[in-house]
Amino acid sequence: MENKLIEVKGLKTYFETEEGTVKAVDDVSFSINKGETFGVVGESGCGKSVTALSIMQLVPRPRGNIVSGKINYFINGPDQEPIDITLLSPYSAEMRNIRGNEIAMIFQEPMTSLNPVYTVGDQIIEAIKLHQGYDKYQAREKAIEMLDHVGISAPEQRVDEYPFELSGGMRQRVMIAMALSCNPSLLIADEPTTALDVTIEAQILELIKELKKKFNMAMMMITHDLNVVGEITDNVIVMYTGKVVEMASTEEIFYNHKHPYTTGLLNSIPRIGSREKLKPIKGSVPNLYYLPKGCYFAPRCPEAMNICYKQESPMFKTGERHMTKCWLYQGEEYDEE
Repeated sequence: MENKLIEVKGLKTYFETEEGTVKAVDDVSFSINKGETFGVVGESGCGKSVTALSIMQLVPRPRGNIVSGKINYFINGPDQEPIDITLLSPYSAEMRNIRGNEIAMIFQEPMTSLNPVYTVGDQIIEAIKLHQGYDKYQAREKAIEMLDHVGISAPEQRVDEYPFELSGGMRQRVMIAMALSCNPSLLIADEPTTALDVTIEAQILELIKELKKKFNMAMMMITHDLNVVGEITDNVIVMYTGKVVEMASTEEIFYNHKHPYTTGLLNSIPRIGSREKLKPIKGSVPNLYYLPKGCYFAPRCPEAMNICYKQESPMFKTGERHMTKCWLYQGEEYDEE
């Protein structure tokens, strides 16, 4: 695609533990275009966050490692040779330039991401000085400007406050200010509203939408909440136990979904005014140390067939840009890519 910004191909990120190998991300492929908002959804433990950490080269080592696959970042445009992030050392100057400067990330819990002994201003200033080459005075002015951009009142005062002096919503706004301070091409938001109440969640999502448009960047939104997906994303992948089980536009996922797991996720969304009982997906995500043979979702799937328990399904093409990993569509055209 002429606007391709990042391309993940066959990514496998495994963790070696005392109990065995955990295949946290297992053969994941997708691409994100410039200016696109891309959703990654699934239950806890399905590999969403590890996919993001792999892109940022922040997988905890030595137990965690990218064992195969490519993460092509088209830093100079889609017509030029991309940089394969998997080949870069996490500690190299080239990776440090990409991380934070080109690709930034907002983490789930801002209190654990912000250093409690430094002011929020110092932490934003450090990122600006590192990547933008500003002096301390210029970086402080930029930090105040970014705090103002994210809707923090009295930014000249807040810049000298510590994380514990701010509310959860304000700390998350500081994290967004820090992530956007270097004008990244891609923002990865890993469940940025998990620890917030509903009112603040809506404000943060609206803020992210506004800033994405203002700074003209692409975004990868990681969430388990399909309401968030429907609110802000253009295209979506649905993950289960480290694998992509469905990939389509947001509209297709909501109104023409194919995979039984996607159906289960949508059926479990509460709807205002509806008297119907929620339909939870039976069972639970399998233990990643002892994954079942065949399709990992088969033990929970209401439409499972004999083949599902014996053999993993390939990706079938179920629409023009719609892919589904399910034997229900084995008559459809198979796309090896």
